[in-house]
Amino acid sequence: MRGRVVWVAVIAAALLAACSDDDSGVASNSGGSGGTVSDASGDQNAPSYSLRIEPLTTQATVTLGQPAASLAYKAFAKSTTGGSEQEVTGEAEWTLSNPGLGSFGASGSLQLAGGGGAAKITASWSGAKASADLSVLLQGNVFLSGTDATTKSAFDAATADPNPANAPSLEYPEDGSVLPGNLPAVEAQWSLASDNATYRLRVTSAGVLDLAFYTTTRELEFPEANWKAMAKSAPDADIELTVEGLGGGMVRKSQPRTLVLSGDEIDESVLYVWVTSKGAFAVIDVVNQLEVPLPNDSPALGPGQPCSGCHRVSRDGKRFSYSFNSTQFQIGTLAYDEATKSFKTKIAPTAGVRGTYAAFNPNESAQRPAMLLSVPDDVAQNTAGNVTLKLVDPDDNQVVPSNIDQTIAAIPGGVGHHSLMPDWSPSGDTVVFTAYPGDKHFVREVGDDVTLGSLVEASVSYDGTAKSFTFGAPKVLVQTPDSNPDTGQNNVLPAISPDGSGVAFTRASGWWSIKTQQTLVNLSGRIAVVRRSDGTVFELAAGSSGPGKVWSSTWPQWAPAIGSRYMWLAFASERPYGHRLTAASAENAQCGLVQGQKQCKHIWIMAVDKNQLAAGNLDPSRAPFWVPGQVINQQYVSPFWTKAVALSPK
Repeated sequence: MRGRVVWVAVIAAALLAACSDDDSGVASNSGGSGGTVSDASGDQNAPSYSLRIEPLTTQATVTLGQPAASLAYKAFAKSTTGGSEQEVTGEAEWTLSNPGLGSFGASGSLQLAGGGGAAKITASWSGAKASADLSVLLQGNVFLSGTDATTKSAFDAATADPNPANAPSLEYPEDGSVLPGNLPAVEAQWSLASDNATYRLRVTSAGVLDLAFYTTTRELEFPEANWKAMAKSAPDADIELTVEGLGGGMVRKSQPRTLVLSGDEIDESVLYVWVTSKGAFAVIDVVNQLEVPLPNDSPALGPGQPCSGCHRVSRDGKRFSYSFNSTQFQIGTLAYDEATKSFKTKIAPTAGVRGTYAAFNPNESAQRPAMLLSVPDDVAQNTAGNVTLKLVDPDDNQVVPSNIDQTIAAIPGGVGHHSLMPDWSPSGDTVVFTAYPGDKHFVREVGDDVTLGSLVEASVSYDGTAKSFTFGAPKVLVQTPDSNPDTGQNNVLPAISPDGSGVAFTRASGWWSIKTQQTLVNLSGRIAVVRRSDGTVFELAAGSSGPGKVWSSTWPQWAPAIGSRYMWLAFASERPYGHRLTAASAENAQCGLVQGQKQCKHIWIMAVDKNQLAAGNLDPSRAPFWVPGQVINQQYVSPFWTKAVALSPK
């Protein structure tokens, strides 16, 4: 199929009068009614001009795999003092607001680049400007393995099945999901229905995109080139997906789903995760779809070691802490060594030296190394004991001077004084943590399990002379309204957003994560965020759970970079990934489910709308996407998202 160009030119004679430089297609350099301003030469007595472009509106179509058309534009100028109109096409300067659509050559010739999209065309001449609208539709067919042009003919000739039960249903991507523009190509999945044996996935966006993908399978990974073309053609616009099944000469069409490929991107950052099915840490490069083992020199971190979860990573990616050997909470720390491109041991796990859930001073280079650490008592499970925050040096675990004890003591009594799970803001001026009444309700493991948790924040300042830190008065951000530890609201694992505006956290009903060693895992976890300016709490239903769903979503962590509209929030969840990972899938049993867990946990990422988080009461989250590159039959938890210090091998 050859590319074709459809021209629509509507030029009104009335628009030749002087007007502002707007979307009308006509502009003037006149300074106002009856006024004359200088032209490009600077001569105060030089005439002023109105300028128009022809055609005023253009709709063009380009086809995948076919040469793109060249479009011709003309510019006409007329003096505002009278006289005839003159063509100035060759003298005008031509620009395109969306350079990805094409480029201008001589005399107003626009060579399209072969993608879809919308743009403003601007012509400038002698101080006057005019604009015109351009819309380019990218269309085409993509035949994957086992299909060809005859497959399309079979779909086009088939009779529509009147029974909607025979139509496939889209399973992934999630409806309404927002994906970063530089995310690698994702996979579309749909259900099995009737005798459908061949499928056509339609991808459309109004006026700019109309692609059809043909396949014989229920999964389709978009070819990378086509995926990039989709992202460039319809950035930040709704893209509609529908899938049609063909069987027995009947065609069946699914209900549509929408997704958005945002102009916001994910930068060079990585996720540090605990792979429980391997008993090891891994580094996931989201953009490059790579998973590699954590490079380190610690004997404690070999694959299959006792639980080394509860890890934390500094915001610059150069410090790493973990709790070793399950309930013993032996603290270990690593620091990145540039020479070897690996993490080297600073504090080796030692029996009796306890600590978990750390947060690092983000201003270490200008101040001093410091780690806010949760230090639990060494007590038997489900017995009285205390866990509190201590400020220590991440190189040797020695106490760093501070007043953190006084800040913890000043927490209101109704909240509780057991404190853990700190996060240190990117700016370094605030910490936030979970506090709970551990003197009233004993938890399975002091330092890990929590009940009736509330969120508390405090300011932080540094004295360079004394090399000490001062924490301000505690402020309760989110307080549980309940008193029943078995069912009450429980707010844990806070994480401060990169702009400091909000704190994401896990909200559960009842004990987190289990009450006794025999108790089933609490699957009620969902992701929430509190706006720090006024304490408004949003449960991110669109992003983490969905109406009536319980997927044990937890461990929220923000991407270090901020987009123009979105921030990105990673979390672990038992959320189904299409039909590839469900409670019934064969791969699910291979990851080692424990204590009532229904499904392997994987890492997901949701977009959070900055404007909706900043004001109002609408849920600012969008449906999430599954992080590409994860192994289906493995289990991933505790994502920590930070700057990449050692790029994954390409």
